[in-house]
Amino acid sequence: MPVATPTDRPTAVQVHIGGRWIAGQALSWRIAPTGDREALISHHGHLVWVNQHQIREP
Repeated sequence: MPVATPTDRPTAVQVHIGGRWIAGQALSWRIAPTGDREALISHHGHLVWVNQHQIREP
């Protein structure tokens, strides 16, 4: 399992999900088994790993 690297403080980001951009916070980053970079995103108390290609900074 990939190891997550904690960040000093959460970063405000927008995540592309279901054709919409949703606001969230990037809490940590990791390299997925596929070799892609992923961020641990928090949105209203839910946590999910998201590929970096679906993330932008506002």
